Amino acid sequence: MITKKITWVLGIAFLASTAYSCKKVLDVKPTNFVSDEAVFKDITLTSQFVTNIYSSLLSGFDRRDAGLGQDWSVGFGLLDMATDDIEAHASLNVNLVQAGDLNPTNFNFGIEMWQANYVLIRKANTLLARIDAVETTDAALKARLKAEARFLRAFGYAELVKAFGGVPLITTEQMVSDDLSVPRSSYDECMQFIVSECDAAAADLPLSYSDAELGRATKGAAMSLKARMLLYYASPLNNTANDSKRWADAASAAKAVMDLGVYDTHPDYYRLFMDKTGNREVIFAKKYARPGRTHETAWKLAMSIEAPSVIGGAWGAFHATQNFVDAYEMKDGKSITDPSSSYNKNNPYVNRDSRLDKSVLRNGSSWKGVTVETFEGGNANKPTNGDRTKTGYGLKKFIDEKYISADAVYQGGDNDWIYMRFAEILLIYAEAQNEVAGADGSVLAAINRVRARSGQPALTAMGQSQMREKIRNERRVELAFEEHRFFDVRRWKLGSTYFNQPVKRVKILKNADGSFTYTDENIENRGYKEHYNLLPIPQMELERNNKLVQNPGY
Repeated sequence: MITKKITWVLGIAFLASTAYSCKKVLDVKPTNFVSDEAVFKDITLTSQFVTNIYSSLLSGFDRRDAGLGQDWSVGFGLLDMATDDIEAHASLNVNLVQAGDLNPTNFNFGIEMWQANYVLIRKANTLLARIDAVETTDAALKARLKAEARFLRAFGYAELVKAFGGVPLITTEQMVSDDLSVPRSSYDECMQFIVSECDAAAADLPLSYSDAELGRATKGAAMSLKARMLLYYASPLNNTANDSKRWADAASAAKAVMDLGVYDTHPDYYRLFMDKTGNREVIFAKKYARPGRTHETAWKLAMSIEAPSVIGGAWGAFHATQNFVDAYEMKDGKSITDPSSSYNKNNPYVNRDSRLDKSVLRNGSSWKGVTVETFEGGNANKPTNGDRTKTGYGLKKFIDEKYISADAVYQGGDNDWIYMRFAEILLIYAEAQNEVAGADGSVLAAINRVRARSGQPALTAMGQSQMREKIRNERRVELAFEEHRFFDVRRWKLGSTYFNQPVKRVKILKNADGSFTYTDENIENRGYKEHYNLLPIPQMELERNNKLVQNPGY
Protein backbone atom coordinates (compact mmCIF):
# COMPACT_ATOMS: atom_id res chain seq x y z
CA MET A 1 0.00 0.00 0.00
CA ILE A 2 1.11 3.60 -0.42
CA THR A 3 2.13 4.76 3.03
CA LYS A 4 0.60 7.98 4.32
CA LYS A 5 2.98 9.01 7.06
CA ILE A 6 1.67 10.53 10.27
CA THR A 7 3.61 11.86 13.24
CA TRP A 8 2.52 11.41 16.81
CA VAL A 9 3.91 12.82 20.08
CA LEU A 10 7.67 12.58 20.51
CA GLY A 11 7.44 10.41 23.61
CA ILE A 12 5.77 7.62 21.70
CA ALA A 13 7.99 8.14 18.66
CA PHE A 14 11.04 7.80 20.89
CA LEU A 15 9.80 4.51 22.30
CA ALA A 16 8.97 3.22 18.84
CA SER A 17 12.33 4.02 17.35
CA THR A 18 15.17 3.35 19.83
CA ALA A 19 18.61 4.16 18.41
CA TYR A 20 17.59 3.26 14.87
CA SER A 21 15.65 6.45 14.27
CA CYS A 22 15.53 8.47 17.48
CA LYS A 23 18.25 10.82 16.24
CA LYS A 24 16.08 11.71 13.26
CA VAL A 25 12.98 11.99 15.43
CA LEU A 26 14.66 14.29 17.90
CA ASP A 27 16.53 16.36 15.34
CA VAL A 28 13.67 17.00 12.94
CA LYS A 29 10.69 19.07 13.96
CA PRO A 30 7.52 17.40 12.66
CA THR A 31 5.72 19.43 10.04
CA ASN A 32 2.44 17.51 10.23
CA PHE A 33 2.09 16.97 13.97
CA VAL A 34 -0.83 14.84 15.06
CA SER A 35 -1.06 14.13 18.78
CA ASP A 36 -1.48 10.59 20.06
CA GLU A 37 -4.74 11.65 21.65
CA ALA A 38 -6.11 12.57 18.23
CA VAL A 39 -4.77 9.40 16.62
CA PHE A 40 -6.56 7.16 19.09
CA LYS A 41 -9.82 9.07 19.08
CA ASP A 42 -10.41 8.96 15.32
CA ILE A 43 -10.60 5.53 13.67
CA THR A 44 -9.44 7.05 10.37
CA LEU A 45 -6.23 8.31 12.00
CA THR A 46 -5.87 5.01 13.81
CA SER A 47 -6.05 3.24 10.46
CA GLN A 48 -3.34 5.56 9.16
CA PHE A 49 -1.23 4.65 12.20
CA VAL A 50 -1.49 1.00 11.20
CA THR A 51 -0.52 1.95 7.66
CA ASN A 52 2.55 3.64 9.13
CA ILE A 53 3.59 0.40 10.82
CA TYR A 54 3.94 -1.22 7.39
CA SER A 55 6.52 1.43 6.51
CA SER A 56 8.91 -0.09 9.08
CA LEU A 57 9.13 -3.36 7.15
CA LEU A 58 12.58 -3.93 5.68
CA SER A 59 12.87 -5.34 2.18
CA GLY A 60 15.51 -6.21 -0.36
CA PHE A 61 14.68 -2.94 -2.11
CA ASP A 62 15.51 -0.67 0.82
CA ARG A 63 18.25 -2.12 2.98
CA ARG A 64 21.05 0.25 3.96
CA ASP A 65 24.15 -1.90 3.95
CA ALA A 66 26.85 0.70 3.45
CA GLY A 67 26.06 2.39 6.78
CA LEU A 68 23.00 3.16 8.86
CA GLY A 69 21.30 6.37 7.84
CA GLN A 70 23.17 6.78 4.53
CA ASP A 71 20.23 7.27 2.23
CA TRP A 72 22.32 6.97 -0.91
CA SER A 73 22.74 3.27 -0.20
CA VAL A 74 19.02 2.50 -0.17
CA GLY A 75 18.41 -0.50 -2.42
CA PHE A 76 22.12 -1.23 -2.50
CA GLY A 77 22.11 -4.64 -0.94
CA LEU A 78 20.34 -7.95 -0.56
CA LEU A 79 20.89 -10.42 2.26
CA ASP A 80 21.67 -12.99 -0.40
CA MET A 81 24.78 -11.00 -1.26
CA ALA A 82 26.25 -12.77 1.78
CA THR A 83 25.71 -16.17 0.15
CA ASP A 84 27.35 -18.29 -2.53
CA ASP A 85 24.82 -17.04 -5.09
CA ILE A 86 26.15 -13.50 -5.38
CA GLU A 87 29.48 -11.70 -5.47
CA ALA A 88 28.84 -8.20 -4.19
CA HIS A 89 30.48 -4.91 -5.02
CA ALA A 90 33.74 -4.41 -3.11
CA SER A 91 32.33 -1.51 -1.07
CA LEU A 92 29.56 -3.59 0.48
CA ASN A 93 29.74 -4.57 4.13
CA VAL A 94 28.66 -8.14 3.30
CA ASN A 95 32.15 -8.87 2.00
CA LEU A 96 33.29 -9.08 5.61
CA VAL A 97 30.81 -11.90 6.13
CA GLN A 98 31.95 -13.67 2.98
CA ALA A 99 35.51 -13.54 4.27
CA GLY A 100 34.51 -15.15 7.56
CA ASP A 101 34.74 -11.98 9.63
CA LEU A 102 31.24 -11.74 11.07
CA ASN A 103 31.19 -10.01 14.46
CA PRO A 104 28.84 -7.90 16.63
CA THR A 105 30.12 -4.58 15.31
CA ASN A 106 30.63 -5.00 11.58
CA PHE A 107 27.45 -6.49 10.05
CA ASN A 108 25.24 -3.53 9.26
CA PHE A 109 22.49 -5.76 7.87
CA GLY A 110 22.23 -7.43 11.29
CA ILE A 111 22.24 -4.11 13.14
CA GLU A 112 19.49 -2.80 10.91
CA MET A 113 17.43 -5.99 11.21
CA TRP A 114 17.47 -5.78 15.00
CA GLN A 115 16.66 -2.11 15.21
CA ALA A 116 14.09 -1.79 12.43
CA ASN A 117 12.09 -4.81 13.55
CA TYR A 118 11.89 -3.51 17.11
CA VAL A 119 10.66 -0.21 15.68
CA LEU A 120 7.86 -2.15 14.01
CA ILE A 121 7.13 -4.18 17.15
CA ARG A 122 6.92 -1.12 19.39
CA LYS A 123 4.59 0.63 17.01
CA ALA A 124 2.37 -2.45 16.95
CA ASN A 125 2.42 -2.64 20.74
CA THR A 126 1.33 1.01 20.95
CA LEU A 127 -1.57 0.37 18.60
CA LEU A 128 -2.69 -2.76 20.42
CA ALA A 129 -2.53 -1.02 23.80
CA ARG A 130 -4.68 1.93 22.68
CA ILE A 131 -7.06 0.82 19.95
CA ASP A 132 -9.74 -0.54 22.28
CA ALA A 133 -10.35 3.01 23.52
CA VAL A 134 -11.02 4.32 20.00
CA GLU A 135 -14.69 5.15 19.62
CA THR A 136 -16.20 3.86 16.41
CA THR A 137 -19.32 2.15 15.17
CA ASP A 138 -17.22 0.07 12.79
CA ALA A 139 -16.34 -2.86 15.03
CA ALA A 140 -15.21 -4.96 12.07
CA LEU A 141 -12.63 -2.34 11.04
CA LYS A 142 -11.30 -2.12 14.57
CA ALA A 143 -10.96 -5.91 14.74
CA ARG A 144 -9.17 -5.97 11.40
CA LEU A 145 -6.73 -3.22 12.42
CA LYS A 146 -5.89 -5.13 15.59
CA ALA A 147 -5.34 -8.27 13.53
CA GLU A 148 -3.07 -6.41 11.11
CA ALA A 149 -0.99 -5.12 14.01
CA ARG A 150 -0.73 -8.59 15.53
CA PHE A 151 0.38 -10.02 12.18
CA LEU A 152 2.97 -7.27 11.70
CA ARG A 153 4.32 -7.79 15.20
CA ALA A 154 4.56 -11.52 14.53
CA PHE A 155 6.30 -10.79 11.22
CA GLY A 156 8.84 -8.57 13.00
CA TYR A 157 9.55 -11.27 15.57
CA ALA A 158 9.81 -13.88 12.83
CA GLU A 159 12.51 -11.84 11.11
CA LEU A 160 14.40 -11.47 14.39
CA VAL A 161 14.11 -15.14 15.34
CA LYS A 162 15.33 -16.31 11.92
CA ALA A 163 18.44 -14.20 12.35
CA PHE A 164 19.24 -14.26 16.07
CA GLY A 165 17.33 -17.13 17.69
CA GLY A 166 15.50 -16.23 20.90
CA VAL A 167 15.07 -12.49 21.41
CA PRO A 168 13.39 -10.27 24.02
CA LEU A 169 9.63 -10.77 23.72
CA ILE A 170 8.03 -7.39 24.34
CA THR A 171 4.26 -7.52 23.97
CA THR A 172 3.09 -4.42 25.85
CA GLU A 173 3.55 -0.71 25.26
CA GLN A 174 6.72 0.52 26.96
CA MET A 175 7.02 3.92 28.59
CA VAL A 176 10.19 5.87 29.29
CA SER A 177 9.68 5.20 32.99
CA ASP A 178 9.64 1.42 32.42
CA ASP A 179 12.63 -0.87 32.82
CA LEU A 180 13.66 -1.15 29.19
CA SER A 181 16.24 -3.86 29.87
CA VAL A 182 14.50 -7.06 28.87
CA PRO A 183 16.18 -10.50 28.78
CA ARG A 184 15.98 -12.82 25.82
CA SER A 185 13.13 -15.29 25.67
CA SER A 186 13.95 -18.80 24.51
CA TYR A 187 13.64 -19.77 20.87
CA ASP A 188 10.72 -22.04 21.74
CA GLU A 189 8.91 -19.24 23.60
CA CYS A 190 9.35 -16.91 20.64
CA MET A 191 8.11 -19.54 18.21
CA GLN A 192 5.05 -20.29 20.33
CA PHE A 193 4.24 -16.59 20.43
CA ILE A 194 4.64 -16.13 16.66
CA VAL A 195 2.44 -19.12 15.84
CA SER A 196 -0.28 -18.10 18.29
CA GLU A 197 -0.28 -14.53 16.96
CA CYS A 198 -0.57 -15.80 13.40
CA ASP A 199 -3.57 -17.90 14.40
CA ALA A 200 -5.21 -14.98 16.20
CA ALA A 201 -4.57 -12.57 13.33
CA ALA A 202 -5.85 -15.01 10.70
CA ALA A 203 -9.20 -15.24 12.51
CA ASP A 204 -9.96 -11.54 11.91
CA LEU A 205 -8.20 -10.87 8.62
CA PRO A 206 -9.97 -10.99 5.24
CA LEU A 207 -8.99 -13.29 2.42
CA SER A 208 -8.50 -10.34 0.07
CA TYR A 209 -8.82 -6.60 -0.38
CA SER A 210 -9.76 -4.22 -3.15
CA ASP A 211 -6.93 -3.03 -5.38
CA ALA A 212 -6.74 0.21 -3.40
CA GLU A 213 -5.93 -1.75 -0.22
CA LEU A 214 -3.43 -4.22 -1.68
CA GLY A 215 -0.45 -4.70 0.60
CA ARG A 216 -2.41 -5.10 3.81
CA ALA A 217 -2.12 -8.37 5.68
CA THR A 218 -4.63 -11.06 4.75
CA LYS A 219 -5.73 -14.31 6.33
CA GLY A 220 -3.46 -16.09 3.85
CA ALA A 221 -0.49 -13.94 4.87
CA ALA A 222 -0.91 -14.86 8.55
CA MET A 223 -1.32 -18.54 7.68
CA SER A 224 1.71 -18.43 5.38
CA LEU A 225 3.93 -16.81 7.99
CA LYS A 226 2.90 -19.59 10.38
CA ALA A 227 3.84 -22.24 7.79
CA ARG A 228 7.21 -20.61 7.08
CA MET A 229 8.15 -20.36 10.74
CA LEU A 230 7.02 -23.90 11.50
CA LEU A 231 9.34 -25.06 8.70
CA TYR A 232 12.20 -23.21 10.40
CA TYR A 233 11.18 -24.76 13.72
CA ALA A 234 11.36 -28.23 12.16
CA SER A 235 14.70 -27.69 10.40
CA PRO A 236 17.99 -29.23 11.64
CA LEU A 237 19.28 -26.01 13.22
CA ASN A 238 16.28 -25.80 15.55
CA ASN A 239 15.17 -29.43 15.70
CA THR A 240 18.21 -31.35 16.86
CA ALA A 241 16.10 -34.37 17.82
CA ASN A 242 14.44 -34.36 14.38
CA ASP A 243 10.99 -34.39 15.96
CA SER A 244 8.71 -35.57 13.13
CA LYS A 245 5.73 -33.76 14.63
CA ARG A 246 7.38 -30.44 13.86
CA TRP A 247 7.68 -31.42 10.22
CA ALA A 248 4.08 -32.60 10.20
CA ASP A 249 2.90 -29.31 11.70
CA ALA A 250 4.75 -27.36 9.01
CA ALA A 251 3.26 -29.51 6.26
CA SER A 252 -0.22 -29.12 7.72
CA ALA A 253 0.13 -25.33 7.94
CA ALA A 254 1.29 -25.08 4.32
CA LYS A 255 -1.51 -27.39 3.18
CA ALA A 256 -4.04 -25.10 4.89
CA VAL A 257 -2.83 -22.20 2.72
CA MET A 258 -2.99 -24.36 -0.39
CA ASP A 259 -6.55 -25.37 0.48
CA LEU A 260 -7.75 -21.76 0.70
CA GLY A 261 -8.12 -21.77 -3.08
CA VAL A 262 -7.06 -18.13 -3.21
CA TYR A 263 -3.54 -18.46 -4.61
CA ASP A 264 -1.96 -19.89 -7.74
CA THR A 265 1.34 -19.65 -9.57
CA HIS A 266 1.70 -16.71 -11.94
CA PRO A 267 2.04 -17.90 -15.55
CA ASP A 268 5.26 -15.95 -16.23
CA TYR A 269 8.23 -16.12 -13.86
CA TYR A 270 9.72 -12.77 -14.89
CA ARG A 271 6.40 -10.89 -14.90
CA LEU A 272 5.57 -12.33 -11.49
CA PHE A 273 7.82 -9.67 -9.97
CA MET A 274 6.38 -6.83 -12.08
CA ASP A 275 2.62 -7.40 -12.19
CA LYS A 276 0.99 -5.58 -9.30
CA THR A 277 -2.69 -6.37 -9.74
CA GLY A 278 -4.38 -9.64 -10.59
CA ASN A 279 -1.27 -11.49 -9.44
CA ARG A 280 -2.61 -14.53 -7.57
CA GLU A 281 0.84 -15.73 -6.55
CA VAL A 282 1.57 -12.81 -4.23
CA ILE A 283 0.61 -13.46 -0.62
CA PHE A 284 2.30 -10.51 1.11
CA ALA A 285 4.38 -7.72 -0.37
CA LYS A 286 5.76 -4.29 0.37
CA LYS A 287 4.06 -1.90 -2.01
CA TYR A 288 5.76 0.72 -4.16
CA ALA A 289 4.07 3.18 -6.50
CA ARG A 290 4.93 6.00 -8.84
CA PRO A 291 5.70 8.81 -8.50
CA GLY A 292 6.40 9.27 -4.80
CA ARG A 293 7.32 5.79 -3.62
CA THR A 294 9.85 4.10 -5.86
CA HIS A 295 13.09 2.21 -5.29
CA GLU A 296 16.48 2.48 -6.97
CA THR A 297 17.29 -1.20 -7.16
CA ALA A 298 17.96 -1.33 -10.89
CA TRP A 299 20.26 1.67 -10.79
CA LYS A 300 22.31 0.09 -8.03
CA LEU A 301 22.18 -3.54 -9.12
CA ALA A 302 21.84 -3.75 -12.90
CA MET A 303 24.62 -4.46 -15.35
CA SER A 304 25.97 -1.61 -17.41
CA ILE A 305 26.27 -2.08 -21.14
CA GLU A 306 28.35 0.18 -23.35
CA ALA A 307 26.32 0.38 -26.52
CA PRO A 308 24.74 3.24 -28.46
CA SER A 309 22.04 4.86 -26.34
CA VAL A 310 21.74 1.86 -24.05
CA ILE A 311 22.81 1.77 -20.44
CA GLY A 312 21.56 -0.88 -18.06
CA GLY A 313 22.81 0.67 -14.83
CA ALA A 314 25.22 3.30 -13.60
CA TRP A 315 27.42 0.56 -12.18
CA GLY A 316 27.03 -2.94 -10.88
CA ALA A 317 26.78 -3.98 -7.25
CA PHE A 318 25.36 -7.42 -7.98
CA HIS A 319 27.15 -10.29 -9.71
CA ALA A 320 25.59 -13.76 -9.80
CA THR A 321 28.24 -16.43 -9.29
CA GLN A 322 29.08 -19.34 -11.53
CA ASN A 323 28.24 -21.54 -8.53
CA PHE A 324 24.67 -20.24 -8.70
CA VAL A 325 24.34 -20.53 -12.48
CA ASP A 326 25.53 -24.13 -12.29
CA ALA A 327 22.52 -24.97 -10.06
CA TYR A 328 20.10 -24.64 -12.99
CA GLU A 329 19.13 -27.89 -14.64
CA MET A 330 18.94 -28.62 -18.31
CA LYS A 331 15.47 -28.42 -19.86
CA ASP A 332 15.20 -32.18 -19.65
CA GLY A 333 15.66 -31.99 -15.88
CA LYS A 334 19.17 -33.39 -15.79
CA SER A 335 21.91 -31.69 -13.79
CA ILE A 336 24.73 -30.19 -15.82
CA THR A 337 27.06 -32.56 -13.93
CA ASP A 338 25.14 -35.59 -15.21
CA PRO A 339 27.39 -37.27 -17.82
CA SER A 340 24.32 -38.16 -19.86
CA SER A 341 23.14 -34.54 -20.12
CA SER A 342 23.60 -32.44 -23.25
CA TYR A 343 25.44 -29.70 -21.36
CA ASN A 344 28.22 -28.07 -23.38
CA LYS A 345 30.62 -25.88 -21.39
CA ASN A 346 31.37 -23.74 -24.42
CA ASN A 347 27.69 -23.27 -25.20
CA PRO A 348 26.49 -23.33 -21.60
CA TYR A 349 23.16 -21.51 -21.72
CA VAL A 350 21.39 -23.48 -24.42
CA ASN A 351 18.58 -25.80 -23.31
CA ARG A 352 18.70 -24.66 -19.67
CA ASP A 353 15.87 -24.13 -17.18
CA SER A 354 14.04 -21.02 -18.43
CA ARG A 355 14.34 -19.37 -15.01
CA LEU A 356 18.04 -18.83 -15.65
CA ASP A 357 17.41 -16.34 -18.44
CA LYS A 358 14.63 -14.68 -16.44
CA SER A 359 16.88 -14.17 -13.44
CA VAL A 360 20.34 -13.20 -14.70
CA LEU A 361 21.92 -11.34 -17.56
CA ARG A 362 24.67 -13.37 -19.23
CA ASN A 363 26.66 -13.47 -22.41
CA GLY A 364 24.12 -13.42 -25.26
CA SER A 365 21.19 -12.06 -23.23
CA SER A 366 19.06 -9.31 -24.70
CA TRP A 367 18.83 -6.14 -22.58
CA LYS A 368 17.02 -3.07 -23.84
CA GLY A 369 17.31 -4.43 -27.37
CA VAL A 370 21.06 -4.95 -27.18
CA THR A 371 22.89 -8.27 -27.00
CA VAL A 372 24.86 -8.49 -23.76
CA GLU A 373 28.55 -9.25 -24.27
CA THR A 374 30.31 -10.41 -21.13
CA PHE A 375 33.28 -11.83 -23.03
CA GLU A 376 36.63 -10.10 -22.61
CA GLY A 377 36.33 -6.70 -24.30
CA GLY A 378 32.57 -7.04 -24.84
CA ASN A 379 30.09 -4.21 -24.30
CA ALA A 380 29.51 -5.26 -20.69
CA ASN A 381 33.12 -6.13 -19.93
CA LYS A 382 35.48 -3.38 -20.98
CA PRO A 383 38.40 -2.18 -18.85
CA THR A 384 36.47 1.00 -18.02
CA ASN A 385 33.52 -0.87 -16.54
CA GLY A 386 34.94 -4.21 -15.47
CA ASP A 387 33.39 -4.06 -12.00
CA ARG A 388 30.00 -4.31 -13.65
CA THR A 389 30.52 -7.92 -14.57
CA LYS A 390 32.95 -9.29 -12.01
CA THR A 391 31.58 -12.79 -12.57
CA GLY A 392 30.27 -12.61 -16.13
CA TYR A 393 26.68 -12.20 -14.87
CA GLY A 394 24.29 -9.43 -13.91
CA LEU A 395 20.80 -9.18 -12.43
CA LYS A 396 17.63 -9.35 -14.51
CA LYS A 397 15.09 -10.56 -11.96
CA PHE A 398 13.21 -7.65 -10.33
CA ILE A 399 14.54 -5.18 -12.92
CA ASP A 400 12.06 -3.50 -15.23
CA GLU A 401 14.21 -2.16 -18.04
CA LYS A 402 11.55 0.32 -19.14
CA TYR A 403 12.49 2.51 -16.17
CA ILE A 404 16.11 2.80 -17.27
CA SER A 405 16.32 5.52 -19.88
CA ALA A 406 18.76 5.67 -22.78
CA ASP A 407 20.71 8.50 -21.14
CA ALA A 408 21.42 6.46 -17.98
CA VAL A 409 18.86 8.24 -15.86
CA TYR A 410 17.14 5.62 -13.75
CA GLN A 411 13.57 6.70 -13.13
CA GLY A 412 12.98 4.47 -10.10
CA GLY A 413 11.29 1.08 -9.99
CA ASP A 414 7.79 0.71 -8.62
CA ASN A 415 7.44 -3.07 -8.58
CA ASP A 416 6.72 -4.54 -5.17
CA TRP A 417 9.01 -6.53 -2.90
CA ILE A 418 7.34 -9.89 -2.39
CA TYR A 419 7.85 -11.32 1.08
CA MET A 420 5.70 -14.42 0.63
CA ARG A 421 4.29 -16.07 -2.47
CA PHE A 422 2.47 -19.25 -3.33
CA ALA A 423 5.47 -21.06 -4.83
CA GLU A 424 7.20 -20.81 -1.46
CA ILE A 425 4.16 -22.39 0.22
CA LEU A 426 4.27 -25.29 -2.25
CA LEU A 427 7.96 -25.78 -1.51
CA ILE A 428 7.37 -25.56 2.25
CA TYR A 429 4.80 -28.32 1.92
CA ALA A 430 7.08 -30.44 -0.27
CA GLU A 431 10.04 -30.11 2.09
CA ALA A 432 8.09 -30.77 5.29
CA GLN A 433 5.97 -33.61 3.91
CA ASN A 434 9.04 -35.30 2.45
CA GLU A 435 10.57 -35.39 5.92
CA VAL A 436 7.34 -36.87 7.31
CA ALA A 437 6.48 -39.48 4.70
CA GLY A 438 9.14 -39.44 2.02
CA ALA A 439 8.51 -38.45 -1.60
CA ASP A 440 4.85 -39.38 -1.68
CA GLY A 441 2.39 -38.29 -4.35
CA SER A 442 1.54 -35.04 -2.56
CA VAL A 443 5.21 -34.05 -2.38
CA LEU A 444 5.62 -34.71 -6.09
CA ALA A 445 2.45 -32.76 -6.89
CA ALA A 446 3.61 -29.71 -4.91
CA ILE A 447 7.13 -29.44 -6.30
CA ASN A 448 6.00 -30.28 -9.82
CA ARG A 449 3.45 -27.47 -9.69
CA VAL A 450 6.36 -25.07 -9.17
CA ARG A 451 8.49 -26.66 -11.88
CA ALA A 452 5.67 -26.70 -14.41
CA ARG A 453 5.64 -22.93 -14.80
CA SER A 454 9.23 -22.91 -16.04
CA GLY A 455 8.66 -25.92 -18.28
CA GLN A 456 10.84 -28.26 -16.21
CA PRO A 457 9.79 -31.90 -16.43
CA ALA A 458 7.85 -33.40 -13.56
CA LEU A 459 9.84 -35.31 -10.98
CA THR A 460 8.90 -38.94 -10.50
CA ALA A 461 9.18 -41.39 -7.63
CA MET A 462 12.50 -41.27 -5.77
CA GLY A 463 13.95 -41.79 -2.31
CA GLN A 464 13.58 -39.32 0.54
CA SER A 465 17.21 -38.16 0.54
CA GLN A 466 17.23 -37.66 -3.23
CA MET A 467 14.01 -35.66 -3.01
CA ARG A 468 15.50 -33.60 -0.18
CA GLU A 469 18.33 -32.52 -2.48
CA LYS A 470 15.89 -31.79 -5.31
CA ILE A 471 13.78 -29.58 -3.04
CA ARG A 472 16.79 -27.70 -1.75
CA ASN A 473 17.98 -27.00 -5.28
CA GLU A 474 14.47 -26.02 -6.35
CA ARG A 475 14.32 -23.46 -3.54
CA ARG A 476 17.68 -22.08 -4.67
CA VAL A 477 16.63 -21.41 -8.25
CA GLU A 478 12.92 -20.66 -7.76
CA LEU A 479 13.41 -18.28 -4.80
CA ALA A 480 16.69 -16.84 -6.07
CA PHE A 481 17.70 -13.45 -4.64
CA GLU A 482 14.51 -13.24 -2.53
CA GLU A 483 16.55 -13.50 0.68
CA HIS A 484 15.79 -17.15 1.37
CA ARG A 485 19.21 -18.64 0.59
CA PHE A 486 20.82 -16.66 3.43
CA PHE A 487 18.56 -18.39 5.97
CA ASP A 488 17.94 -21.71 4.19
CA VAL A 489 21.58 -22.79 4.29
CA ARG A 490 21.76 -21.84 7.96
CA ARG A 491 18.62 -23.70 9.02
CA TRP A 492 19.85 -26.77 7.11
CA LYS A 493 23.19 -26.45 8.94
CA LEU A 494 25.02 -26.56 5.63
CA GLY A 495 26.99 -23.33 5.87
CA SER A 496 30.29 -25.18 5.95
CA THR A 497 29.27 -26.99 2.77
CA TYR A 498 28.11 -24.04 0.69
CA PHE A 499 29.53 -20.89 2.27
CA ASN A 500 33.01 -22.17 3.12
CA GLN A 501 34.31 -22.64 -0.40
CA PRO A 502 35.47 -20.40 -3.25
CA VAL A 503 32.95 -18.63 -5.43
CA LYS A 504 33.53 -18.69 -9.16
CA ARG A 505 33.29 -16.43 -12.15
CA VAL A 506 33.34 -17.31 -15.83
CA LYS A 507 36.03 -15.95 -18.12
CA ILE A 508 34.86 -15.82 -21.73
CA LEU A 509 37.11 -15.41 -24.75
CA LYS A 510 35.69 -14.73 -28.20
CA ASN A 511 37.43 -16.77 -30.84
CA ALA A 512 38.23 -15.65 -34.38
CA ASP A 513 35.42 -17.78 -35.80
CA GLY A 514 32.86 -16.13 -33.50
CA SER A 515 32.65 -19.02 -31.06
CA PHE A 516 33.44 -18.66 -27.38
CA THR A 517 35.65 -20.40 -24.88
CA TYR A 518 34.31 -20.46 -21.31
CA THR A 519 36.63 -21.05 -18.36
CA ASP A 520 35.59 -21.09 -14.70
CA GLU A 521 37.88 -19.25 -12.31
CA ASN A 522 37.88 -18.82 -8.56
CA ILE A 523 37.15 -15.19 -7.82
CA GLU A 524 37.13 -15.24 -4.04
CA ASN A 525 37.75 -17.62 -1.17
CA ARG A 526 34.93 -17.67 1.39
CA GLY A 527 35.01 -18.52 5.08
CA TYR A 528 32.25 -19.77 7.37
CA LYS A 529 32.16 -20.78 11.02
CA GLU A 530 29.41 -22.89 12.54
CA HIS A 531 28.36 -20.20 15.00
CA TYR A 532 27.45 -18.02 12.00
CA ASN A 533 24.21 -20.03 11.83
CA LEU A 534 22.90 -17.33 14.15
CA LEU A 535 23.86 -13.70 13.68
CA PRO A 536 25.58 -11.77 16.46
CA ILE A 537 23.42 -9.48 18.55
CA PRO A 538 24.69 -5.98 17.75
CA GLN A 539 27.23 -4.74 20.27
CA MET A 540 25.37 -1.46 20.72
CA GLU A 541 22.29 -3.40 21.84
CA LEU A 542 24.30 -5.37 24.39
CA GLU A 543 25.61 -2.11 25.79
CA ARG A 544 22.13 -0.61 25.88
CA ASN A 545 20.47 -3.63 27.51
CA ASN A 546 22.55 -5.30 30.21
CA LYS A 547 20.18 -8.28 30.34
CA LEU A 548 20.99 -9.39 26.80
CA VAL A 549 23.29 -12.37 26.33
CA GLN A 550 25.33 -12.69 23.14
CA ASN A 551 24.95 -15.71 20.85
CA PRO A 552 27.69 -18.34 21.36
CA GLY A 553 30.90 -17.91 19.41
CA TYR A 554 30.92 -14.12 19.26
